Amino acid sequence: MSAAGAFSARVSALSERFSALSAREKAILAAGLLAVVAFIAVKWVVMPARAQYVRNRAAIPARRAVISRYETFRQVQDLMDEQLFEQVERREKWEDGLLSGETPSAAGVFLQGVLKPLTQHPQIRVTSIRGLPPVKKGAYTEVAVQMEIQTSTEGLATLLAGLSRQPTILRVRKLSATSGMFSMGQVQRKEVVVVSMEVAGLSPAPLDEKAAGGGGA
Repeated sequence: MSAAGAFSARVSALSERFSALSAREKAILAAGLLAVVAFIAVKWVVMPARAQYVRNRAAIPARRAVISRYETFRQVQDLMDEQLFEQVERREKWEDGLLSGETPSAAGVFLQGVLKPLTQHPQIRVTSIRGLPPVKKGAYTEVAVQMEIQTSTEGLATLLAGLSRQPTILRVRKLSATSGMFSMGQVQRKEVVVVSMEVAGLSPAPLDEKAAGGGGA
């Protein structure tokens, strides 16, 4: 007998046995088969799905923490980018106020050019002006000049106000003044203020250490 014939014979025998069962026995057998199918479904479908659900639910706090950290990092990064942009803007504005010139000497000439219009005032007379040794100030070079002038109280105030309004960032490093009166006739007397002042600015030009001096504080 072939294998197909043997299988057909077994199926026929099982069918005859099932047909010979009573209704109660058939119900019990069907219930048993359903139980087996249900067990297989629970073990291989429901339980893995529940286990995956439990793992996903347990991972939610960790994922929320990761998202929260990322959001915090993004906000901090945005703040840092904004602050960096503001610093770049401030630095650009700051560097716009530096003395021009590729060398400290050229920066000194530029500084004197800035000061010249400020001293062209009827009440201001420059008696001498000279450059001072440049001084290294961090990444920049401080360039200064010393001026000796004769003026009035009003003229000195005008000069100092003009210095503060310059686009180029300048500072009065030292200032000394003495005042007096001199006669312009038997009645009229005129006030004279003799001023010695150092005016300094910063230059991006590199400082030649051999040419550097003490300058001033």
